[in-house]
Amino acid sequence: MSPTMLARRPGALRRALAVLAQRPARSAALPTCAVALGLLVAAFGLFRPAPPRLTAVPPGYVALVNQKGILLSDFIAQTQSETGAPFTETTPSERQRVLHEMVDEELLVQRGLVLDLPETTTEVRDIMASAVNAQVDAPLAAITPTDAELHAFYDTHRAKYTTGGTMTVHDLVLHVGGYEDADQSLAQAQTDAADAVYQLRSGASIDYVKEHYGFVDSGRVDNTEELDFAAKLHLGAKLYEAAGMLSDGEVSDPIVDTDGVHVLVMDHRQPPNVADFSTARNQVYSDYRDAQNRRGREQNLKILRSEAQILIAPGESE
Repeated sequence: MSPTMLARRPGALRRALAVLAQRPARSAALPTCAVALGLLVAAFGLFRPAPPRLTAVPPGYVALVNQKGILLSDFIAQTQSETGAPFTETTPSERQRVLHEMVDEELLVQRGLVLDLPETTTEVRDIMASAVNAQVDAPLAAITPTDAELHAFYDTHRAKYTTGGTMTVHDLVLHVGGYEDADQSLAQAQTDAADAVYQLRSGASIDYVKEHYGFVDSGRVDNTEELDFAAKLHLGAKLYEAAGMLSDGEVSDPIVDTDGVHVLVMDHRQPPNVADFSTARNQVYSDYRDAQNRRGREQNLKILRSEAQILIAPGESE
C-alpha cells in the first residue's frame, strides 16, 4: 500500500505501524522457542521411563545375569565341549555344573567391565584382540581350499618345504696388501690362485697349495660339516653362493673378497631336498590357512583404520 493511500486511511496506518513494531520481537522469539523445544525433547528422552526389567528368561536364552542373557546355543555348545557327549545324552547334574560355571563367568565379565579391565589390563586387551581376530578368521575357516589352490600356494612358497642341506668345505685365502704380503698385488694373487686351482683339480693336496702359494685357512669355517644356514652365516653370501654350486671333491674358481682371493674345496655336499606336494600337503594346508587369516586380519585392520581418528604424539611414528 502506498504512503498516499495510508495517509488517506488513518486506521490502516496505525495498524501497519503496529505490525512493523512487533517484527523484531518476533524475530528474537523464534530462536528462543527452538532452543526451548530442543530442551524439551532432550528432557523427554532423559527422563522417560527405563525399559521394564525382565522377570522371566526370554526364548533362546538359558539364564539372565543382571539382565544380561546367556544364550541357549552357547550353553549347549559348552556342555557338549566339556562332557564330550551330545547334549541330549548329558545328565542333569552335568548341565547344572556347566550352567553354574557360565553364570560365574558372566559375573566375572561384568565385574571386569565395571573395573574397566579392557582399558587397564594388558592380558584382557590381548584376549579381546585375539577374540576379534578369531571372529575375522571364522568365515574363512568355513571355506575349504581346493587342491589347485593349495598346489598354487606350494609352488609360490616352495622354499618353505625344503629341508636344509649340509656342507663340509675348506676355505683357502691368499691375502693381499697385508704386512706379510705387502708386495703381493691383486693381479698377481689372482694369477697364483688360478694356478693353485689347476693344481688342486689335478690332484694336488691342500697342504701343497698352502706351502707353495701361501694360501691359509680363512678361519670362516672349521672344515667340519655345517648346515647350510650356518655355512652361509660364516662364509658370507658371496662365498656361500659359490660353495652351493660345488659337489663332492670339486674346487671353485678364484673368488675375490674383501680380505683377499679365496679358493673353496668341497669335501662333502648334501644339497637341500624339496619335499613334493603330496608329502608336504598337510603343512601346505596349515600354511595356506595361516596366510589366509593374515590377509583377513590385515584387511579388517585396514577398514578399522580408515574409519578411526588416530593421533600420534609429536616426534613419534608407527
